[in-house]
Amino acid sequence: MNSSDSTPPCVLIVDDDLFVRRLLEDALSASGLELRVLEAADGEEGVAVATRERPQVVLLDLFMPRMSGLQALGMLRAAVPETRVVVISSMDAEPVIEQALQAGAAGFIAKPFHPLEIAAAVREALAG
Repeated sequence: MNSSDSTPPCVLIVDDDLFVRRLLEDALSASGLELRVLEAADGEEGVAVATRERPQVVLLDLFMPRMSGLQALGMLRAAVPETRVVVISSMDAEPVIEQALQAGAAGFIAKPFHPLEIAAAVREALAG
């Protein structure tokens, strides 16, 4: 994880739905991973928080107001290229998944998700 010091890895949750943010936070809490969890309610806020806090992993919704997840993904890849972005979306059609992966996503999880999927995706992203 973060061998240079004892600071736990940081995960940023970016989703406009407060309920989904809580579900993701609960899944991370139950995962057994020691994490610092931040959140943002839309893509613009997510890019700002990621640029400031430099999380190891971002869990990013695709469809949000003000800025789409794909736009945010492009900005995240430019601003914090070391951050691994896992896209989470209710749109799990193959073209959407492919577009997210081509834009630089490290992974894709379809909604509704199981908490174990979230934990596994974060573990994988932290492992590189």
